[in-house]
Amino acid sequence: MGKRCLINVDGGLGKNVMLTSLMPILAKKYEEIYVISPYSDVFKSCSYVTESFEPGPQCATLYQELVLDPDTDILWKEPYSNSRFIKKSCHLFDAWTEEFGIEKSEIDWAAKTPVLDRIREEFPQIGTLADQKISELGKFIMVQFCGGQSPLNPMVDQNGNAIPYNDRQEFIKRNFYQGQQLIDALKSEYPDATIVHYALPNEPSYEGAIKLNIPYIAYRLLAEHAFKVVCTDSSLQHLSTGACKDVTVIWGETRPEHFGYTCNKNIAAKHVLNSQPYFKPMGMSPSIVKMPSVNEVVELVKMDPEEINSEDKKAA
Repeated sequence: MGKRCLINVDGGLGKNVMLTSLMPILAKKYEEIYVISPYSDVFKSCSYVTESFEPGPQCATLYQELVLDPDTDILWKEPYSNSRFIKKSCHLFDAWTEEFGIEKSEIDWAAKTPVLDRIREEFPQIGTLADQKISELGKFIMVQFCGGQSPLNPMVDQNGNAIPYNDRQEFIKRNFYQGQQLIDALKSEYPDATIVHYALPNEPSYEGAIKLNIPYIAYRLLAEHAFKVVCTDSSLQHLSTGACKDVTVIWGETRPEHFGYTCNKNIAAKHVLNSQPYFKPMGMSPSIVKMPSVNEVVELVKMDPEEINSEDKKAA
């Protein structure tokens, strides 16, 4: 084992945020952790990471020095290619630890939440902006009902026209299509709370909810002050977990036992047809899922997460 490791991370924002959960374990094995990722700001926000940088010519010299150093272990591993994960027989954390050669006995699964503890230090302007929004919002609930797009991609075509978001063409069915009804129900249940809709500019908007024009990493700081978070299995789940104490996640084709966190309140769709393995080149998913109703989601949102977790522990 080398004194340092170099990790290459592909995939979306949520996956990159999720990986920070394993950094405390990797820090026990390596004195220095370097990460190559298009979301380098995520890893700059994690105190366990020595340095992170985006792929490209600008990092060529550092990359070469690290790769050729005999004390560097190169962890160029893809958990989505893990056989057990593709077959839906393990959590993504399991797949990562297998690929990275981490002993499972070292992991406290219940404590695994993303580590983004250096945002204010690395990005003071984002911290100031987040504080301003927190002050303006007062009591607020954050929601996200669809995803799949990268916030790094421009939302306009080459002529400057907005690119429509076709949220019905999902490769994995995880969007919640009753967003307006759920927002109405949340407003009725919590009339004193502002609903903050985490979404990209070309994604659907809802009456009674506001979109904020702030960097995605700022939502981690907002989550620390959010009254509640209600979302699907997308990036807001990962940005909020460990920061907000009351997160409800609505699951479609993906499942909490594969992508979720034990500290959250999870409600899963009924799988009418689900023969699709994860992340294989099969085009749009043929799976059929029956999403939870608005009433079912609201009832879970109203429940105290500490009471739910204590009951789970008793059952275990």
